[in-house]
Amino acid sequence: MLTYDRIDRDVLIKRATEYLQNYELQYQLSQKQPGTIGSPDSDGMPKGSKIDNPAESSIVNHIGSQQYCDCIEQAINNLRPEMKALLFNKYINIDKDNNIPEWDKLGISKATYYKYLNEAKYWFGITCSLIVIPLK
Repeated sequence: MLTYDRIDRDVLIKRATEYLQNYELQYQLSQKQPGTIGSPDSDGMPKGSKIDNPAESSIVNHIGSQQYCDCIEQAINNLRPEMKALLFNKYINIDKDNNIPEWDKLGISKATYYKYLNEAKYWFGITCSLIVIPLK
């Protein structure tokens, strides 16, 4: 039986951070238009065999990126509102032009902000189906 005391908290937070940091790239990839699969050429000339189909790979990668983003967003949405807001503002709704630190916006110290952020990452790691929960 899995209990909280058996979970390796530090490793789980590290894994959650990696998945959350990868969200922006996956989101950008999911916004690209995938290729289309066309019918094969049938002009009677022999063709060399291709190792893979680039159009098919593009479509599969596009769908994979969309599913990744959906899973991350769903896991964040399942958290308590204050944790949801922390992760959403840090990883999903990224405002690169804003120079005001998040802890100043919330009116808390930097140390407290990171304490809350790590707690949110922990619970995100518990709820996200992409992340394998590490045991001690």
